[in-house]
Amino acid sequence: MRALASLFALVALPVYAQNGAAQPGAGLNLNVMSMLLSLLLVVGTIIALAYMLKRFNPNMANNNDFKVIRTLPLGTKERLLVVEIDNKQHLLGVTPGAINYLYELETPLKEREMAPLAKQLSHILNTKKKT
Repeated sequence: MRALASLFALVALPVYAQNGAAQPGAGLNLNVMSMLLSLLLVVGTIIALAYMLKRFNPNMANNNDFKVIRTLPLGTKERLLVVEIDNKQHLLGVTPGAINYLYELETPLKEREMAPLAKQLSHILNTKKKT
C-alpha cells in the first residue's frame, strides 16, 4: 500500500509543481493514472481474495478418494450431486437439513471440463501453494 501511495505521489507532484497551479493537460494524466491505479488495486484484491479462499477453505481441497462430478441446483438451497467414491458414482440429494442417498449410477458420467480461466487460476493458486 505504501508503494502504491508513493507511486501516486510521484505522478501527482509534477502536476502541482508551481504554487499549486495545474499545468495544461495535467488533469487528464492524473485521471488516467488514478484510473490505472484503481484498476490495479481491484485486480490485486480479487487475486488476494481468491488465494485466501483457496488456502483457507477445506471444501475446495483436492481429494482423490472423493470427487464431485456434477451438481444440479434445484432451488436456492437444494441440489443434486453426483459424487464418485471408490470408482462408483452415486446420486445424492442435498438440502439444508439433510443429505439423502438416492441412487448408484450404472453408467458413469464424465467429469466436466473447467473453463479455461478457471483452469489458469487454479494452476496459479496450486503452484503458489506448493512453494
